[in-house]
Amino acid sequence: MFTNAFKSILFLSPAMVCTITFGQITENNTNKDNSKIITDSIKLDTVINVKKEQLEFIVDRESEDERHDLKKRTSYFLRNARVTYGDMSIYADYIELNWNTGDVYAEGKRDSIGQIIEPTKFVQGQQEFTQDAFKVNFKTKVGIAYNVRMTEGEGVITADKVKRVNDSIMYMNRAEYTTDSYFKDGKTSDRDYFIRTSPGKLINNGENKTLIAGPTQMFIYDIPTPLVAPFAYIPLGSKRSAGILMPKPGERSDLGFFIEGIGFYVPIGEYWDIKLTGDIYTKGSWGLRTESMYKKNYRYNGGFSASFEKRITGIKGLTSGNNTFNKNDLFHVSWRHQQDPKSNPYTNFNANVNFSSSKFYQNSINTQFIQNNQVYTNNINSSITLNKKFKDSPFSATLSMNHSQQMNQNQNVNTENLNNNITLTAPSLNVNMSRIYPFAPKAGAKKGLIQNLGIDYTLRGANEIRTNDKDIFTKTMWEEQSRIGTNQRMNLTSGVTLFNYFPFSFSSTYNEVWSDRKIQRIYNPLNQRTSDNVIKGFNAYRTFNVSANISTNVYGTFLNSNKEAKIQGIRHVLSPMVGYSFNPNFQDPSWGYYQSYEGANMEEIWYNQYEQALYGISVPQLSNSLTFSLLNNLEMKVKDENDPKGVKKVKIFESLNFSTAYNFSATSFRLAPITMSGNTSFLDRKVNVQFSGQFNPYKLIFEPGKDTGKYIDELALPRLTNFQVGTGYTFDNSTFGGKKFDEKNYSKRGSIRDENFYYDDKNYAHFAIPWSVSANLAYSYNKGSNRNGKSTGTVNLNGKIKPTPYWDISAMTTYDFIENEFTMLNLNFERDLRSFKMSFNWVPMGRYKYYGFMIQIKSSILSDLKYNDRSRSRF
Repeated sequence: MFTNAFKSILFLSPAMVCTITFGQITENNTNKDNSKIITDSIKLDTVINVKKEQLEFIVDRESEDERHDLKKRTSYFLRNARVTYGDMSIYADYIELNWNTGDVYAEGKRDSIGQIIEPTKFVQGQQEFTQDAFKVNFKTKVGIAYNVRMTEGEGVITADKVKRVNDSIMYMNRAEYTTDSYFKDGKTSDRDYFIRTSPGKLINNGENKTLIAGPTQMFIYDIPTPLVAPFAYIPLGSKRSAGILMPKPGERSDLGFFIEGIGFYVPIGEYWDIKLTGDIYTKGSWGLRTESMYKKNYRYNGGFSASFEKRITGIKGLTSGNNTFNKNDLFHVSWRHQQDPKSNPYTNFNANVNFSSSKFYQNSINTQFIQNNQVYTNNINSSITLNKKFKDSPFSATLSMNHSQQMNQNQNVNTENLNNNITLTAPSLNVNMSRIYPFAPKAGAKKGLIQNLGIDYTLRGANEIRTNDKDIFTKTMWEEQSRIGTNQRMNLTSGVTLFNYFPFSFSSTYNEVWSDRKIQRIYNPLNQRTSDNVIKGFNAYRTFNVSANISTNVYGTFLNSNKEAKIQGIRHVLSPMVGYSFNPNFQDPSWGYYQSYEGANMEEIWYNQYEQALYGISVPQLSNSLTFSLLNNLEMKVKDENDPKGVKKVKIFESLNFSTAYNFSATSFRLAPITMSGNTSFLDRKVNVQFSGQFNPYKLIFEPGKDTGKYIDELALPRLTNFQVGTGYTFDNSTFGGKKFDEKNYSKRGSIRDENFYYDDKNYAHFAIPWSVSANLAYSYNKGSNRNGKSTGTVNLNGKIKPTPYWDISAMTTYDFIENEFTMLNLNFERDLRSFKMSFNWVPMGRYKYYGFMIQIKSSILSDLKYNDRSRSRF
């Protein structure tokens, strides 16, 4: 027994001595192997000589086998080895640790011919590196690695040799960077592209990582390309980094050779950034742009942009012909701000500003507006709004500034001659009081007209300016083109149900207008023209009206006694409504709203002296009208074996409405035109059709030889004067009974790039081919008092198809079936090239013929690295 114990002590004594001597190891394996120690087969660079000192942290390790050299004070860990020191962990097939110097050498697993088949892994914090072999010093954290692979952000960096100076800086030799997602995820060892540089420096400042490289060249599928740069600056961290923006070269016959978008990007603070770019054209045109984005979580977000362009076309000195010299200044300003509603439930501020010169979209030197179809922009609008809700109150207020601008589509018109194409409302104030019921009981239902009496109030006030590009922000705009007005409106409403079947409602409106002007109209017999003199000052006028109506519902039902019949039943719902409205004759001189002047024949002509006032365009005359309307809903039940209930509802008309009015106070044409509107649906409500029209009930007389007639006060068969109809439908794979592609029907799936392909038992590839075609029809017919009507009709087609998993083809066109012509066609082809995306856009007809080809890296880090070829833009 003593002998066995003594033998055990002798057997364990090396491990005990090693533990006492080194004092850093907390765990010891029991696996023993007397085989020869594997030595380093790679010649190592000398790292840095360090002084002998104790390690700062405890070393934790594990392996299938280990050996200790007491003389060299070195430990060897073999097969599936791991060594952890502080926040650093090393995983390798062979690890060598020197306790004196703190040097650690690790090497991957080799095959029979000495090739590395399993690389080592170095982990520090959230960083992970793989390499064939490396050496690091635990004390100084300086190290050298060979054949390194590290994941940084959206991409992967590989390098032949990396020298680690400290936690923040690494130097690399023959480094290659790619954002190939398949290579990053380990699906393939072949990169579709990479950027090669030597030397390189990786700076790690926490979330802000940067790769600074020397001479750089792009390789696509291992083929070198002419894309070479003397240096590169690639931000890799999660934080934004400043950098140069790559330009887009091209050529246009009207502007010459160009580079667009050259500039730089700078993040400013935590919530804001700015991008400055410029466009240069060889024929003299140039442009400057600035863009800025800002965002603060749970508070607000937005962006600002401004641009100025000097467009120069033609040959200097020519005043006529195709090459006439033109020089135009174009500008554009936009601002978008959106407040998070959760930040303040009672106050909300939003802005959407879009202001530009009237020819900006049509004449901009930047061709992005052709690609986005913005060249067809007819008008632009802006608004800045501050909303305020008052807690525990029916009142709310809105303070806003608004802008509306008509864009000039006719290039032959001088912008300076445009007449008041810009409307500014600055400021505008709206105060609203939601409906209250002052006589309603505090508890229980409201009964009678008094308890159901509701009151709501609205106040609108604004300063409106109608101006043009020439007068904008000038003295003329502020003094001559400005109108100030206020409109107050109060509504009284009440209602009851009579005899349980007839809802009755009553309403009255009081309207008051304040204005800063009225007009005095004078006839000048010398030039035989009338002129208006604007009289500034405070003016006010007031109007009111009352109305009442009563309605009900009438049901008509047909039920088929034959249970086997296709049509099981029909239901028709009629909703007639009769109303009455009364307006006093505010055009009577006694109210003081109308004044008169003497015409050419000394006759007295009356006019509304408030017709130029804001909110004061019309003053109502006497109206004593009876209104009629009839709403129809027609549907039926049909037998359907596919329906769980055996029947389904089919709507013939979801709504079909007719309305008119009879004015007892009118001297002629007392019966108003009959209006019609409705909608219905087909194909299980997949196709919705809306239509409307108007009928004139009076007789129309044509004089001989004339195509325009005159209505007389004599009732006749109602005549259709206008009609509109619109519908649309989207066709796709399921429209004609197509089966949905189901990947579960196939046992094999492609690998690497073919992973979206599925293979049957005979190794034929299968994949989904989604497609859709949206067709929207718009037709209108207008006859009025003419003998023959005019029709307009268009069909807008928008189609998309994905013939393979990596191709997207789309087309958009408009066909005028009245003129029998296509007014526009836009074709777009897109190809997914793994790390790249390629697109070709073509507009082969119309005013803006254009083509553009672009190939671009998909990664957001290198999104500005692209090739863009565009055709000449025609204006």
